[in-house]
Amino acid sequence: MGLFDRLSGTKVELNPKSAMYLAAITMIGVDGEIEDEEMNDLYKLVRGDDKNFDVALKLYKAKEIRECIPLIATCLNEKQKIATICILLDIAMADGILVGNEEKLMQEYITAFGIKDDIINDIVDVISLKNDPTIFK
Repeated sequence: MGLFDRLSGTKVELNPKSAMYLAAITMIGVDGEIEDEEMNDLYKLVRGDDKNFDVALKLYKAKEIRECIPLIATCLNEKQKIATICILLDIAMADGILVGNEEKLMQEYITAFGIKDDIINDIVDVISLKNDPTIFK
């Protein structure tokens, strides 16, 4: 047994809040980098809830992103899943578009959460409108 084996074996349990934070972290980190602006958005979401954020961050560092999805899905009820999808889409579409790894991960969350297409379409419409910089020109 190595020096850190005992630490890596520490049981971490997600609750709905830490699960949502973990989902947000995975979306921010899916492209391999976490930029300062993305961290600022994450801190706004966490609002000083260090305990739950630490749980989420610990799991993010210990697991592959795709391993996190089923863990998150089992922690959330239907309304929490929909709210989490709204948050993830807002993060992923901050620049007005959804492409690449963010789009693939978003689809994986939608599938794992079992959210109906009509709900997703409504969410995408609202987030697209919210993040459209040309609307006020």
